[in-house]
Amino acid sequence: MEPHDFTWIFAVGIISSICDAFGIGANDVANSFASSVSSGSLTLLQACIIACFTEFLGAFLLGSSTSETIKGGILSVERFVDRPELLMLGMLCALIGSASWVLFASKKGMPVSTTHSIIGAVIGVGISAFGGGAIQWGYSGVAKIITSWFVSPIAAGIVTAIIYLPTRFFVLESPNSLERGIRAIPIYFFVTALIGSFYIIYKGAPGTDASKLSIGTIIGICFGVATGISAFSWFFFVKWLRRRVVGKENVRWYHIFVIHFVKYRPSPSPPSPASVTNSSTDAEITGAIESGADCDAKLSAYAKN
Repeated sequence: MEPHDFTWIFAVGIISSICDAFGIGANDVANSFASSVSSGSLTLLQACIIACFTEFLGAFLLGSSTSETIKGGILSVERFVDRPELLMLGMLCALIGSASWVLFASKKGMPVSTTHSIIGAVIGVGISAFGGGAIQWGYSGVAKIITSWFVSPIAAGIVTAIIYLPTRFFVLESPNSLERGIRAIPIYFFVTALIGSFYIIYKGAPGTDASKLSIGTIIGICFGVATGISAFSWFFFVKWLRRRVVGKENVRWYHIFVIHFVKYRPSPSPPSPASVTNSSTDAEITGAIESGADCDAKLSAYAKN
């Protein structure tokens, strides 16, 4: 085997990876941000910008264990030691199969899982190359993944109920729901930062020995990180949000970090109807006459002006 005999696999693999990543954006990211965009909390552009950072950071900080499972937890790479080109070709076929299915499902509006798609593709590669016995069907491999299909919706439902019920009774149904909602923001920041930092450290941040720390040390670090982020949200973000939502001030997102030093910024007044010039009214009336439309209403408005 010459060094450059299989360069084409590398090139096609990059293209296939881009297509698969596009499918992930069209499916997984869309599912994640659908509620935020539909509720008006985020615009589509804002959601896309946030997703660029969160997708990369999630893959970089928390994706190592998933990559290990896909790489060797389903089909052992030791079977390809004597024929590495077969492994390259197999992974290329898995990428093409996963990307094709995810893009097709996204086009049809089906909320499929991109992770399960690539896992099924790798299983197909293993069966095609070495038969069904090459696949690790036990709980250390495929069985554990299948179990997660049933555990994940249940766990997500329980966590959602734990978050939603207190928010509903103590915030949304309160006579002063806006004030309570603003005060509750640091709590949500604390819980989110605590869970996120725990998984980043527990799974082992890349380039560090964080995963070797004791569980007590990890919990202590996570509580410290969560407390710091929660304090920042209380002293800066809550102050900024109160001025923007309650005070209706014209403060921008970059004022969050210096909100205590920003003077009062009144929102610009909406334009008055009287500011519309007669020239624009004349142009509208002329256009209506030329088009043969009924312009009685426009003439009345012009007379009033």
